Amino acid sequence: MEPSDHGLDAPRTVRVALTHRQMRFLKAPSAAALDMPIVVGVTHRNHPEGLREALASVASQDLADRLAILVLDDSSDADWLSSLGDGWEADDRLVVATARLGSPAHARNALLDLVDDHFPSCRWVARLDADDSLATPQSLRALVEAGDLHGCDYVVGSHRLREGQRLLPQINRADPRTLTDPARLNAFIQSFCSQRSRQELPSCNLLLRARSGIRYPLTASAEDHWLVAGLLMHASDRGCVIPEPAYAVYSLNGMATRSSKKVASWVSARKALANAADTWLVARASGATILGWGQEGVVFRNLEGTFKQFYPHAMSSLDARNIQELTRDTHGAIADFDIVPSATAGARIRYNHTATRLMPRRIGVAPIGRYLTKLYRSRVVTANIKRDNLRVTEAGELQYIDIGKDIVPLSASRFLDVAARLYAIGELGWSDHELARRRTEQTPVEALQCLPAFDVFYRDLMVALHPWGVPATAEALPTSGAPVHADVTLLLKACAQDADWLRGQVMHIVGELRRVSLPGRVVLLIDPFEGPYLRQHAAGDGARLHFEAERLKREGWLDEVWVAPRDGDAIGATHAAWFGRSDIVESHTTGGAPLFSQVWAFDQVSTRYVLQCDVDVLISLADRNHDVLNDMKRAALDDSVWCVGFNIPQQEPGYKPYQGTPGAFPPEVRFGLLDLERILKRRPFPNTVRNRRFERMWHRALEAVQPAIGMRSVRGGDCRSRYIHPLNVDKDPDVIARIRDLFSQGVIPARQGGHWDVNPEAAWNYPHRGEAVVLLLFGRDTPSAKLDRCLESIKRQTNQAFGVIFIDDGGHTGASIGLHHKLAWLCDRLTLIRRPKHVGYIANFREAVECVCPHGDTMLVVVDQDDALLGEDVIDRIAQAREQGADLLNGPMFRPDKPLQLYPVSYHAPRSSGGGNVWAHLRAFRKSLFEKVPKSAWNEAPDTSILSDFLTMVPMAELARSPRYLDGPYVYLHDRGAYPSERKRVEQAIKRWLFEQSPLTETSLSQKPVVEPPSDARPGDR
Repeated sequence: MEPSDHGLDAPRTVRVALTHRQMRFLKAPSAAALDMPIVVGVTHRNHPEGLREALASVASQDLADRLAILVLDDSSDADWLSSLGDGWEADDRLVVATARLGSPAHARNALLDLVDDHFPSCRWVARLDADDSLATPQSLRALVEAGDLHGCDYVVGSHRLREGQRLLPQINRADPRTLTDPARLNAFIQSFCSQRSRQELPSCNLLLRARSGIRYPLTASAEDHWLVAGLLMHASDRGCVIPEPAYAVYSLNGMATRSSKKVASWVSARKALANAADTWLVARASGATILGWGQEGVVFRNLEGTFKQFYPHAMSSLDARNIQELTRDTHGAIADFDIVPSATAGARIRYNHTATRLMPRRIGVAPIGRYLTKLYRSRVVTANIKRDNLRVTEAGELQYIDIGKDIVPLSASRFLDVAARLYAIGELGWSDHELARRRTEQTPVEALQCLPAFDVFYRDLMVALHPWGVPATAEALPTSGAPVHADVTLLLKACAQDADWLRGQVMHIVGELRRVSLPGRVVLLIDPFEGPYLRQHAAGDGARLHFEAERLKREGWLDEVWVAPRDGDAIGATHAAWFGRSDIVESHTTGGAPLFSQVWAFDQVSTRYVLQCDVDVLISLADRNHDVLNDMKRAALDDSVWCVGFNIPQQEPGYKPYQGTPGAFPPEVRFGLLDLERILKRRPFPNTVRNRRFERMWHRALEAVQPAIGMRSVRGGDCRSRYIHPLNVDKDPDVIARIRDLFSQGVIPARQGGHWDVNPEAAWNYPHRGEAVVLLLFGRDTPSAKLDRCLESIKRQTNQAFGVIFIDDGGHTGASIGLHHKLAWLCDRLTLIRRPKHVGYIANFREAVECVCPHGDTMLVVVDQDDALLGEDVIDRIAQAREQGADLLNGPMFRPDKPLQLYPVSYHAPRSSGGGNVWAHLRAFRKSLFEKVPKSAWNEAPDTSILSDFLTMVPMAELARSPRYLDGPYVYLHDRGAYPSERKRVEQAIKRWLFEQSPLTETSLSQKPVVEPPSDARPGDR
């Protein structure tokens, strides 16, 4: 309910995140450029001097009139383009694009995508780095003509080297005898990769046919070597090798100053390439058909089936078994396989055959959604999403076939990445390489919002995955299923002294009865007497009493409000009917007790029975299946019974038969059922007079005649329904509100048994929670549908070994009245606190943690009543983390209003990083950690009524010794609307104050005085 948006976040920084390439033209292709059959692509980043030389070498080609030049810049500094000179700006052949790419492989693939998408007449794409140049004016022609002659998809050429401006004598010659023979090619690769040969595998000297589908592998280093080696080994029939003339001159500038990290990457990449080449050769030598190859292995088919042989460095048999276990229950989303013996250190798997077809450019959201649903439910993701790695089954379902280390356990961030990548290629038809993890200043949400309608798709997907987490809509108020007693009127008796608590008491009494035994009419009787009152406990406020009464009537709690008349004629007439004396016109007895107003009201009742009670009684109807009015009416079937008293708490549970001889009990004036038909036909009743007032109240007048006329008032009944009544001297509002809450729940101390007067000295304490995990459900005025959703998500937890502290924080509706029935399924695992007034989150945290939970190692989990847990094992994961020593927990949160937003948590210095997202749901903490925080950490805040998430979690994160993030699927649904601007302004002030405070440390705490328990802590609460 409460967490807010960040605000006061840490400054934007460059981060690695899933983002698109943001490609756009700085100099759009002219009509002439679009008509060219050859495009020379130059990738560039902050090297305009070298770029000018490269462009000059392209312009010097003898077929320069048949080519366009595409420069693709990867995030260079500003003004690089102007440094090329005016001549190039006016040249129709030059096309300039910019993008955020992040690596040479991504840049080269982006260049190929641009050509395929925007140059319809292009047949050949030649590549050149910005610090290189074409070797001779005939270099490009030689490769193009060879490719045309042989109908190739690629052509490999030779290259030379230069250092500075000096051309080195050696030529790195592309020898077709070596490069087109698999065994000799492998030997050459082994020699080159182990640095035993000065000759280098010609890799950048590559001419590709447009729209051939050939793309560079996304490796950290040597992507060009991997591509050319793979093409030569597996697709030699699709290409040719041209040794003369040399294609390009490579610059060695900067090679000697490579960092040690880059050198290590270079060595590692080439060692992996050597392993791969050995594996390729073995597969080819076996006579198998090569189906595909990549960074982890080679896929081939022979008479025994389809296999993937992993390179020795890529995957062991143990790794393969772990992946097999991970993919066991994906329901066909990932190809099924067996692990078979391998002759090398790398694992070998055999695919279990399923008929499939290639994934089309677009497949649509339906199969995408089904595929992602299978992944999510099996808690696995397939990180390497691209069309080559996916197939479509005969049933139209997507299947992932690239078995390897990119199959990993699911986390919310990984799943979002996979969903975005698959949506981009399968629904939008984007390139496989459009979305990738790159360095960017964009936030992840900003990047993903560029995918049209993806936010709607992803939100709907998450809703479908968590059916009880559907954002709740408004619903009608629930109707009562209680039996209706149309022959009973509930008459609530009040006077001006009751103004302060009239509203709460009417809701309490009427709300409880409506759920178990529904009277036909509900009437409030107001005695207009203005005092002085017998045993007065409050100043009368008649105006407020009337205001609250009419408000309750408008809201449906009351059917009618009756105000007893004050004129003498009406009083006299009523007294004549009841007591045979029309001359007595005082409304109260000699002792000051009300008389006239009540008997006048009995005359207005149109039903046979009236259930009359003082408005200050407290009732407890523990079992909603107990029809208490039916029991009381059955007790009144005897013709001699005219009053049935409402039961009181008993010392022993069970049913106590209704009993009472004619002289045993008076009619129950505070809470009882009267048979008005029997009473009225026996009027008038004798009543002595002193000082022009009657001496007896009506129930004492009836009591006096009972022995003579044989009428009885009985008491007893089922212990499941009972009432108590506070004496006026005990009407402390806070105390009575607490007792009312506990009593209505059936939490009744033993010392109260057998007494109808409230015993305020009894142990009226909320039940302690001793479970290892306790859920804190705080809220107020929570819509019924959202609360039901929350409770349903808790019911679904496979681990039910937890307690619940449910606090209704002074809501303005009567929804809290039946909460103990709604929560009855929790049985003795529940502590329910219903506050008459709002006190705020901090006060609720303190009471729940400090007073209700006695054990320091209890893990308290915050679950707002309008939110929900996502998944059925959330409690299980929390309990496991607690057992492993965690003292502070967070977990992935999903917000329907911000479906693409993730909240990665950082426990390091949260005050200096906008809170580090430690405030975000799911959040949990040990009681001992909460109590370690000095109360000044939040009590001195500008406003403690909001932002308790920041105020509590930031200091706890600083003091936590073992904080943990429950990475994995989403565990929490946070469903709220936008906050108004004024609240956001206040939040900013609170955050500013919080982040300006000194961080808490164990050392700083040791220098501060011990903080005493809260002053309002009650005996027995700790």
